[in-house]
Amino acid sequence: MNYEVLKAEISDISKLSQMMKDFYSIDLYPFDEIKTKDNFDKFINNENYGNCFKIVFEGEIAGYIILAKYFSFEFGGEILFLDELFVKPEFQGKSLGKKALEFVKNYSIENNFKVVLLEIENHNERAKKLYEHYGFQNHKRSLMILKN
Repeated sequence: MNYEVLKAEISDISKLSQMMKDFYSIDLYPFDEIKTKDNFDKFINNENYGNCFKIVFEGEIAGYIILAKYFSFEFGGEILFLDELFVKPEFQGKSLGKKALEFVKNYSIENNFKVVLLEIENHNERAKKLYEHYGFQNHKRSLMILKN
């Protein structure tokens, strides 16, 4: 199996944007292509925000990972938020999600992040089982949001 995770580049934005559109359509999230492409440009060009990685399988971009950095006193320093992990439907079932989580875990250890957090749709049992397999646990708190 020819698989690798590589840092996303500006030239990948159109493909990444299309995958994000497909991902968001699963749960009927709003999607603005122009804003998304602009955000990818900002994010890829500023590692202070985190990193975007492309999942490459047999020479094709099969998915992506977005890891956002932030600082937490509670958790003792810099932590990662696994903002998005997506594998295109035609590449699912090839263990790419598992390999992506192995990458995230190794990346977090190698870069001295104290914790990796993520959020998941309550109905997504398949993803929840995958995350639990890699050591993620339900947190005792609930996520809240304030939109401006």
